[in-house]
Amino acid sequence: MSRAGWGDAAQLAALQELQAEGLTLDARGSDDLIRAVAVTTVFGERTVLDGIDLAIRRGEVFVLMGPSGCGKTTMLRHLCGLRAPTFGTVSIGGRDIHALPAAELHALRLRTGMAFQGGALLGSLTVEENVALPLRENAGRQLPREVIRQVARAKLDMVGLLPAAERMPADLSGGMCKRAAIARAIALDPEIVFLDEPTAGLDPITAAGIDNLIVKLNAVFGITMVVVTHDLPSAYAIADRMAVFFDGQVAAFGTKDQVLEAGDPRIRDFVDRRMRDAERPEIDVARHMIL
Repeated sequence: MSRAGWGDAAQLAALQELQAEGLTLDARGSDDLIRAVAVTTVFGERTVLDGIDLAIRRGEVFVLMGPSGCGKTTMLRHLCGLRAPTFGTVSIGGRDIHALPAAELHALRLRTGMAFQGGALLGSLTVEENVALPLRENAGRQLPREVIRQVARAKLDMVGLLPAAERMPADLSGGMCKRAAIARAIALDPEIVFLDEPTAGLDPITAAGIDNLIVKLNAVFGITMVVVTHDLPSAYAIADRMAVFFDGQVAAFGTKDQVLEAGDPRIRDFVDRRMRDAERPEIDVARHMIL
């Protein structure tokens, strides 16, 4: 299946032509698509991040986890290019993103998507119009209006939200807002999607549905997912690997089993407290695959 999720060859070629204008994310044969080296962030007299090193592989779901205020969302903003660290470097595809000229950084962003914690949907636009916005802004001259509409509706269909295409954001539930934000994040068929607290504020069943969606998009399209969460059931349901943050530092890094075996008492306390929450329904990836 094409990553675009829609079938007209001419339409797909037009969208791919747009994407070709962005920077390549080829990491020169390396499995590491995103790398952070000695990332340090200082706000006033407070050190929020202290010498963070991370390597995120192409095609994996990577989770930044930890309690509130540990620095994980700040790290996400550095990784996606929204904010430069005080010291250190972040590279995507082997290029230091915070050293790129503005035009090249914009081209890189055409290859990535972002779903903000609150959804950040525009209240004056319908759900479909919100999803179509990245296409209109970046492909308005290359793609006809009807093609943009078809792509937006295809993305909504992929996240199970097509019946709500004509609704306004105010009419959506919390889970529907999260799905709409993800649909918009994948509108340009990105290679990387960054998600900030995608299950925050949701009930366990709705949160499990978001987890299923993340796993599905990764499994079917090979999108590299970088997810910030303090929600342990969600992290353990979706992560290939994870980094656990405490006090601006990475206390543990690796697979779920490696994190549990790290031996840091802060991690054990964090895990024990979070696991007291109700368990999530188990994800059946095959059942949720896009055919």
